[in-house]
Amino acid sequence: MARLAVFAASCGVLLLLGASSVASRAPTVYVVGDDARGWAAPPPGDTTHALSRWAMRHRFHVGDVLDFKYSKNDSVLLVRRGDYDGCRTASPVRRLAGGGGGGGADTKFRLDRPGLFYFIGGVPAHCEAGQRMVVRVVDELGAPTPAPAPSPGGMDEEPAPPSGDRPIPVPFKLFVAAFVGFISGCFLAGFIVWLCMNCRRLVAAS
Repeated sequence: MARLAVFAASCGVLLLLGASSVASRAPTVYVVGDDARGWAAPPPGDTTHALSRWAMRHRFHVGDVLDFKYSKNDSVLLVRRGDYDGCRTASPVRRLAGGGGGGGADTKFRLDRPGLFYFIGGVPAHCEAGQRMVVRVVDELGAPTPAPAPSPGGMDEEPAPPSGDRPIPVPFKLFVAAFVGFISGCFLAGFIVWLCMNCRRLVAAS
């Protein structure tokens, strides 16, 4: 039984260490566009939707950072789904302010929740030309976020959470998963030991 206790405790420690390593995952910084163009409107006639394809190639997690690099005459707007579809720039959720010097700007945006983020260029005609993208963010456990259901009027807005409701913290989810795994491991180890002891008794009795 002493060996069983040591084995079960070891399993629990390993599970907790694994959970803590996931919970402490260092955020990744993604340079939007990955190339010299960065956050920019595509040239006339370019229908490759490069920014959208770039966003689809990556798996973003809560805490990751988007690094927008663009010219000083450009801008980045975080908008709602309806404004994204219509390339409307009048009422953004947030206008990202750029820093840096020289001939360009550098704006960093932290993805602070799972879900969908809609970005468009703020300069007239840039969004229509293809300077826009949708970023899908998953939580630390990797659970995908479904696309929001269409609301009346076809705006496809993401519903605001009810007042007083807060998402369950990711470290708590990981702790619960580790605890359940630890208990399951203890029961499994105990069953194996019990089975072995009974097999020995049957062999000795025969």
